[in-house]
Amino acid sequence: MLTDVTRWQEPARAHGERFASVRPVTTFVEVSRFIDPDWLVEVEIDAVITREES
Repeated sequence: MLTDVTRWQEPARAHGERFASVRPVTTFVEVSRFIDPDWLVEVEIDAVITREES
């Protein structure tokens, strides 16, 4: 989530650097504000953890 969607390239670059090896689905959404006005980006992550069977 971004407070200024015109700045999408900055978080996209950081996302690409961090998640290049797993390439998860990504969606950028513009919101009017966050709880802390100094925040520019908020990340929400859903994960599925599987256990290998032995």
